Amino acid sequence: MRKLPHLVDLCLSLPAVSVALAAKELGVSQRTATSMICGLSSNLRELTERRRYRAWAVI
Repeated sequence: MRKLPHLVDLCLSLPAVSVALAAKELGVSQRTATSMICGLSSNLRELTERRRYRAWAVI
């Protein structure tokens, strides 16, 4: 995943990141952005606890 470092930078530069925002900024599909965010789940905390319109932040 060549875009994973860009996702880390995005997460560190914003207070919260959504799948839609990550997908748009990284130029990937929302499904790919979701997979990338889930891959960082040990370092990110889900803020919304919903099934849709979720947001994550660095813990």
